[in-house]
Amino acid sequence: MPLLFTRHLTFHRDTPQEQVLAFGVWQITEEEAYFRNDLPLTAEEETDLARYKGIRRLEWLAGRWLLHKLTGAEARLPLGKNAFAKPFFLHRPELHCSLSHSHGIVGAMLAGGVCGCDLQVLVEKMPRLAGKFLHVEEEAFLQPFSASEQFDLMHVFWTAKESLYKAYGLKELDFRNHMRLAPFEWPGFQAEADAWIRKAGFEQYYRLYFEKTGMPDEAGAFVWTVCMENNQ
Repeated sequence: MPLLFTRHLTFHRDTPQEQVLAFGVWQITEEEAYFRNDLPLTAEEETDLARYKGIRRLEWLAGRWLLHKLTGAEARLPLGKNAFAKPFFLHRPELHCSLSHSHGIVGAMLAGGVCGCDLQVLVEKMPRLAGKFLHVEEEAFLQPFSASEQFDLMHVFWTAKESLYKAYGLKELDFRNHMRLAPFEWPGFQAEADAWIRKAGFEQYYRLYFEKTGMPDEAGAFVWTVCMENNQ
C-alpha cells in the first residue's frame, strides 16, 4: 500500500491558538500516469515539473497528489510558489501547506497556520553532516545518548531544522545558529519540542512533533518532523 499513513495532530492544546494539522506519507511505487490522471496542473506548474526527471519528477507529482487528497476537495486546489519557492494555495490563503521528499518517499502537510514539514530516510552520512547544523548546546544534548540513539537524533535535528526553514520561508538561515531546539525527552521513537528562529531582530517560536518510522518492508526507517508557529 503506497500510502504509509496519515496523521491528524493538535498543537497549542487548550489555548485560543489551537491548531489541527494533517500530515501524510506516501511511498512511491507507481508510474507517472497514476498521478497525472488525477492531478490537473496550471501552466506554471507544468513549467516547474519540466525541470525534473526520474525519481525527483515522481516525487514532485506524488507530493502534490497527496496534498490534494489531504484537502478532501473534489477539485484540486492549484499551488503557486513565492519568490523563495515556498508553496501556497492560489485561491485558499487561509490554508497553509508544506512538502518534503527523500529517496522515493514524500510527505505533505496541511494546516490552518504557518507550518513546515520534512522527512529524511536514515542515511549513513548524517554524522559527517551534523557539524553543519547542530549548535554546540545541541551537540552537548546528544552526548548522554548511545551511538545508535545519537544517529537517530541527528536525523531528528536535521528534519526539525529543515521544517523550521520551510516555515520561515525566506532563506538565508544559518542552521547552526539561527535555529535552535529546546531540550526534550527522547524515548526512541517520537517526541515534541519547542524551537525558535532568531535572526537580525526577527524572533519566532514554534512547536514541533517528530517521529521515527520503520519502512513497511523493514528495509530501513525514516524520521519526519512537522512544525507550526507558536504565538503563545
